[in-house]
Amino acid sequence: MALWVLYYLYFTFQLILLFYAIIEFTLLIRFLFKKEKISKSLPEVLPQVLIQLPIYNEQYVIERLVDAVCLLDYPKEKLHIQVLDDSTDETLQVVEKLIEKYRAEGFTIEQVRRENRVGFKAGALAHGMQLSSAPFIAIFDADFIPDAHFLRATLPYFYENEKTGVVQTRWTHLNEKHSLLTRLQAIFLNTHFTVEQAGRSASGAFINFNGTAGIWRRACIEESGGWQADTLTEDLDLSFRAQLKGWKFEYRADLQSPAELPVSLPAFKVQQYRWSKGAAECSRKNLGKLYRSKDLSLSAKLIGSFHLLNSSAYIVILSFMLLSLPMAYFFERNGENADPLSLLNYTYITSALLFLVFLGGNLKVSTNKWETALLFPFLFPLFLMLSMGISLYLMLGVLEGYVGKRSDFVRTPKFNITSKNGEWKNKKYAGIELRPVFLLELLLLVYCGISIFYTYQVGNNPLLIYEIMFTAGLSANILSNVATARK
Repeated sequence: MALWVLYYLYFTFQLILLFYAIIEFTLLIRFLFKKEKISKSLPEVLPQVLIQLPIYNEQYVIERLVDAVCLLDYPKEKLHIQVLDDSTDETLQVVEKLIEKYRAEGFTIEQVRRENRVGFKAGALAHGMQLSSAPFIAIFDADFIPDAHFLRATLPYFYENEKTGVVQTRWTHLNEKHSLLTRLQAIFLNTHFTVEQAGRSASGAFINFNGTAGIWRRACIEESGGWQADTLTEDLDLSFRAQLKGWKFEYRADLQSPAELPVSLPAFKVQQYRWSKGAAECSRKNLGKLYRSKDLSLSAKLIGSFHLLNSSAYIVILSFMLLSLPMAYFFERNGENADPLSLLNYTYITSALLFLVFLGGNLKVSTNKWETALLFPFLFPLFLMLSMGISLYLMLGVLEGYVGKRSDFVRTPKFNITSKNGEWKNKKYAGIELRPVFLLELLLLVYCGISIFYTYQVGNNPLLIYEIMFTAGLSANILSNVATARK
């Protein structure tokens, strides 16, 4: 009886993933056929703009960021630049010198310090807003290099529609070809910024400010309740609160904002943990409000639900691995009655749809489409392995988010790596502290080995392929943690 319960649970997870893949494929179609309307008009009298640069211990990249901001094609007397500096290391001195340099050139730029990091990034942004009255606020994280035309390209959309609250631009990648890891991250982010953001926008569903490389109307932030620090993804939270208030978000896939991808697997895990747990916290906070809205269509509510619940995919991914051993036994004993062929057909359909979604999103933004098309069949399975390998760590974060367990905002270390062979391993911030979850990952690796051995014995090849992929990703994760652990 217990095995049948597990079978139907496994079957339910398959249907959930299939449903998710269908929605993503629908977004791909809408994205591909979306017609972009490019706005070019600016008022004769340019508005004041506050540029906020929230940082915490970013000595390797802060100079690059400030230099780029001061090169923006916009009158310097119309800019108020805030380096929201919560740093505790040498970054403080680097910022002080930059402030002195650019003040001498006539920029209104300041290093904003707080007594503590209360509220983390959300707290810093809210504090900085109190020190300026500018009607528009652009935000850039430390790892970005804003394009010189950013303000002139984004500000016109606010004048075409007084209800436009945000203009978000598409991230591109300074170091995509640095390593296999950065290539795999680019696959994920390219799909988010094409299929998901543009597809949601074309569907009339909610999109989100991505925390950086976007510009807000001050009135939108204030009317929506301001920056709040009760989630790790303050950007997603404010985005949903603002759109529930009737504000419109403009996503521009044609406007690019280059950024640096994490160059180590532990750094990538830290980033994904924050995003995944924060999304779960936002789901807990905003999902009910989404469904109680009387102004949204059922389609927009459904797409918005999957948007907020996206990180729950890691629960499904890990569950598939944990269930693979009992399922191998179940199919050996009850395969004829369970109709496993039907079950496996769902897996094949889901995999094919997701392959097309990710391929379509990456081809759309690729500068070398032939290279992308040829490499993608090899990179996509590796991307899946990467996701599987970190799923235990991220699943714990998601569960913490759903039950309301709070945790600190942990920054993603950046090293100013843009070249293929850039060195980072001997730099400050490179070492990580092994966490208790590392022991759970080791235990899971042992379980994976047992599952592979048994599944191979009974000859269930589809389950075996999943187990091997999961084990490979988990092994890479564990080895990377050991290699970068603090000595």
